[in-house]
Amino acid sequence: MKHWVCRGRWLLLGLLLAGGLQAQDKLLKTRDAQITLNEQGYYASIQVNQQEILQGKQYPVVSVGTDGKMILPTSMKASGNQLKLTMADGGKITLRYKESDACIRLEAVSVPQQYDVLVFGPVGVKIDDVVGEVVGVAQGDGLAFGMQALNIKTTAGIPDGYVESIAEQFNYTGEPTSLSVSTLLGYKQAATKTTDGTVFQLAARRRDREEFRQVQQIKQSWTLPVEGEDGPIKGAAVGLFGCKQADALERIGEIEVAEGLPHPMLNGEWAKMSRESMKSYLISDFTEKNFDQTLAKAQIAGFDYVYHEGPFLDWGHFNWNPNFAAEGDAGVKKMVDKAKALGIGVGVHTLSNFTTTNDAYVTPVPSKHLLKQGKLTLVSPINSEQTDILIQKSELFAMPLTLNALQIEDELISFGSVEDKGGQMLLKGCKRGAWGTTAAAHDVKQPLYKLWDYPYKTLFPDLTLQDAFSDRLAEIMNKTGICQISFDGLEGCSYTGQDEYAMSRFVTRFFNQVNHPLRNDASRLSHNTWHIHTYTNWGEPWGEAMRTGQVESRIKNQAFYQRNLFPRMLGWFLIRLADRRQECTSLEDLEWAMSEAAGFDAGYGMTIRSNTFRRHGQIDRLLQAIHDWDYLREQQAFTEEQKARLRDPLTEWHLEKLDEKNFNLYPLYISKHFTCNLGEMQPGQPGGSDWSWTTPYEGPFAIRLKVDGDGTIKDPKFTTPNGVIKFPCEISDRQYLLYTFDGKAVVTDKNYNVIEEVQPEGVSHIPSGSSAVSFSCESLGEDPVDVIIRYITKGTPEKITVQ
Repeated sequence: MKHWVCRGRWLLLGLLLAGGLQAQDKLLKTRDAQITLNEQGYYASIQVNQQEILQGKQYPVVSVGTDGKMILPTSMKASGNQLKLTMADGGKITLRYKESDACIRLEAVSVPQQYDVLVFGPVGVKIDDVVGEVVGVAQGDGLAFGMQALNIKTTAGIPDGYVESIAEQFNYTGEPTSLSVSTLLGYKQAATKTTDGTVFQLAARRRDREEFRQVQQIKQSWTLPVEGEDGPIKGAAVGLFGCKQADALERIGEIEVAEGLPHPMLNGEWAKMSRESMKSYLISDFTEKNFDQTLAKAQIAGFDYVYHEGPFLDWGHFNWNPNFAAEGDAGVKKMVDKAKALGIGVGVHTLSNFTTTNDAYVTPVPSKHLLKQGKLTLVSPINSEQTDILIQKSELFAMPLTLNALQIEDELISFGSVEDKGGQMLLKGCKRGAWGTTAAAHDVKQPLYKLWDYPYKTLFPDLTLQDAFSDRLAEIMNKTGICQISFDGLEGCSYTGQDEYAMSRFVTRFFNQVNHPLRNDASRLSHNTWHIHTYTNWGEPWGEAMRTGQVESRIKNQAFYQRNLFPRMLGWFLIRLADRRQECTSLEDLEWAMSEAAGFDAGYGMTIRSNTFRRHGQIDRLLQAIHDWDYLREQQAFTEEQKARLRDPLTEWHLEKLDEKNFNLYPLYISKHFTCNLGEMQPGQPGGSDWSWTTPYEGPFAIRLKVDGDGTIKDPKFTTPNGVIKFPCEISDRQYLLYTFDGKAVVTDKNYNVIEEVQPEGVSHIPSGSSAVSFSCESLGEDPVDVIIRYITKGTPEKITVQ
């Protein structure tokens, strides 16, 4: 036995001397990867499935920073389960490592107070076909490599103040990512694509002391210390892993379970792999009085979730608007139970830590934990009626705000304008006792605080009060059974000066308290919230028509989701009534959005307000179309080739249901708007126009004719090379003539409510290619109108069958 032990030792020594692993190197392994660290504290090798992927540069296990300068290691010794690094300035860093099948865990267990930041790496690999910049995974050549933060104190990217030093030291600049709501700069990414591969960069910064940091345009915003274990760098940790490319998402789930990260489940399946995560949902303004109507409409459309766009009376305490639910939490629970009996979940919208001025944290006695930009100094005492207040000069007025809020003791003050007085500033037009607080006299020694606010006319909490917001939202979920929530405006948490950490803290604290499965999202995604958010859903259509509302951004987001192994959502859409700028949403508009969702295999939020349910003349037809399109998407009935064509935003489609399992998918051609101005006719000329119509499809055509003006037209007629069709009817201002492929015609009001059924006279088809078409009508009344026409043709249907 001793002979074989000695022989094994000689074999190992032989391998070391042969130029492979050096005697002082440390080899760390997972199931599919092995990482070698050398005695200088740098990566010597990263192999995944026995393939070397480490870039040729020298990358450290960790680097540290102080006063804007990065400091690299000079030596490393392995002892037990620890790696002891000596830095170039003589500082000592100790990491604890743990090898497992899933990942290699590196945790900082000793970090001198002299260091402000600790960066894991940065470290570069050669694979970069697909770079998940937020999730922190690079894929290519059949392999995947990733770095995961294992707690919220460890965040993505290089901390502010150290970007230039890192870039200079390692000579890389990551590619920025432009998204709907923001641009994610390369240095803020967990994994950033560079000219020669992918660089991973996760870090922790010291947060346990008072600082003055740049927030927005305020260069020296007062940043309070983080209390507890999240304050110091000690405890920051990452997990490194490598695997086959196809196994990347599953491996992250394995790491979540092994390392105690959030691992949300939906219907017994991990949310990141569950198609439940990509379920579309209904957004509306329902109340307990019309909730039955909303549920009935949701059932027609097949929505499993109904989500209220603004149910709260205030933000902070999150009291329910009595118009929504008169009995508060108990009343909401009744609504939730009613929906649950129908298999429908209820969700709500929030603006995270935005704080309304009617909330009890603001009025009548403001919380001491309202978020402050900093302190101002009074020049002299002020009485309770004084409206001009003299203060010492301050840089806190560099960024214009909305509420101009100040806090002194238990009084809030809103100032009107600021006048520079050299070394002093005069706050003019002050409103004393603002937002229902009490005006009082204040001694010159009392600190006057300038508060942060947002253009929504809201304030913010500090981290301590922010925790109370999270707790209340979790309480709401648990008391009522609400199972969907949006953290809109989550970036408001970063006004604390605690960047991505503050956002992760808000969501994680909430999530850890909720006692049932939950779908949740935000308008943006970060490395840590990736584990919690079910999806993100960007794209707000309020100012534009459905076909033009942020189309490029919606499409760009899908590629972002794919790169980051994240469930796909296409954004919010709005089914609208007609107003002075927009037409009522048509079936063709809706099916354009549905075809995009089917093409990208992405869910969406569909906003339909109660008034629209009541007044849209074709609402049930639109809801049935939603049902059919989503049913086929969820059944994965479309082929990859069909999805590629469906997601082209320049294509139009119509889905026709034959029975529960069989459908026809028609390609459509929808023309531009043709306008006949009846006020521009020559004397004696009958009302009408001649046009050239072009279509790729021959056969019957559909028509959408709208009258715009104070007059009326009568008996519109269309003459094509293949016939004449006339509609014996009258159509007045903002009314439509709708003629469908099945030969039926109706006159409707501006919201498609039927006024009259029309029996067409004659038959007309249109050939493919370009055709001369004549339109004519009789003009009634003194005021001529515009007649606006779009025609629609359809091609040969494709059969869709649900297996």
